[in-house]
Amino acid sequence: MSKLNVRQFIRDYLDGKLSAKQSARLETWYLLKAEESSTPEPQIDYVGLEAKIWSKILDEVSEPLPDVLKVKKLNNTYRKLITIGIAASILLISGVGYLLFRSKTNDQFVVAKQYDLPAGTNKAMLTLSDGSVIDLNKDIVGKVATEAGLEITKAKDGTLVYTTTDAKPKSAGFNTISTPAGGQYAVILPDGSKVWLNAGSSLKYPTTFAKNERSVILTGEGYFEVAHVDGIKGRVPFSVSVVKGNSQMQKLEVLGTHFNINAYADEPYVKSTLLEGSVKIVLNDGKTRLLKPGQQAKLNNQNIDIQSADTDMEVAWKKGEFVFREDLRSAMRKVARWYNVEVVYDDTAPGNLILGGWMSRSTNISEVLNHIQLTGKVHFKLEGRRVIVSK
Repeated sequence: MSKLNVRQFIRDYLDGKLSAKQSARLETWYLLKAEESSTPEPQIDYVGLEAKIWSKILDEVSEPLPDVLKVKKLNNTYRKLITIGIAASILLISGVGYLLFRSKTNDQFVVAKQYDLPAGTNKAMLTLSDGSVIDLNKDIVGKVATEAGLEITKAKDGTLVYTTTDAKPKSAGFNTISTPAGGQYAVILPDGSKVWLNAGSSLKYPTTFAKNERSVILTGEGYFEVAHVDGIKGRVPFSVSVVKGNSQMQKLEVLGTHFNINAYADEPYVKSTLLEGSVKIVLNDGKTRLLKPGQQAKLNNQNIDIQSADTDMEVAWKKGEFVFREDLRSAMRKVARWYNVEVVYDDTAPGNLILGGWMSRSTNISEVLNHIQLTGKVHFKLEGRRVIVSK
């Protein structure tokens, strides 16, 4: 990597343009240089030392950015230097943990194999327009059901596929696909749009879309790749009504685009993140806001804030990963949904612990808890499907 490229890499980091993995690599290198730039703590000029570290990085551009970091123990001096301001951070690469920080103890989370909990899997329930329910967890490949003018099949990869068999069906109803905690599922709708549902989510949609609009209802979290459909008056719009708890929070209107919506009832915001195309957000009071690719809208009580998004982090779940660049409680909500556990905090549980890192969602829960516990800032105890968090 040339010096020019490294400078751009650093600028992109400071501007928040790097992916979670790219940021973690640069932070790792920063920490290594920080450790080499040792200065007695009472005499530290933090601004000057930080400049010195970045200078060392630029002077050593022949050295590649590290993909892994051996276990390091850094003193409090360099914890203060980290520009992202994290109290404890974990770099997790390809399911293997590497500590950026660790306490003086080598505290590991251990659970007997028979009590460990596996990761979530593809599982969901499909409710047809007549009220009948089909368990999609079963090893069914091929035809699942038929609706008016439609055949519903399950592909080898588990995706639910709707295929039109009658261009002019006599009637249309609604289907609902629901994932439990510990489940996820993908569905290709009658118009060709594909939706991935995260754990504890549901999508309600008509078996036949109207000629002038396509409307669905989402609870929980879903990633959408909306197909372009041409109608008599041009592109047929696609809208998603977002329900949080029992209340409709907003509607997203699109033509053809890729976006993610997180609207879990236990999250403080409804987050809408746009990857491609354009999206118009319509609030309950009729006000609208437009999203551009790479932006995220955070909605709380009809107050909306639009900002740049870390799109890699927002769609990590769809790629089979956890990305933690958030506080402990936010991270543990992700863990609770994916492993179908209840998380309980005792009075000693840390309230301001910030995590940063990623790992595969395919590992057992013990692996996830162990990597977090190795920060030395938090302890876990697993009792059946209850995780008890303490200091």
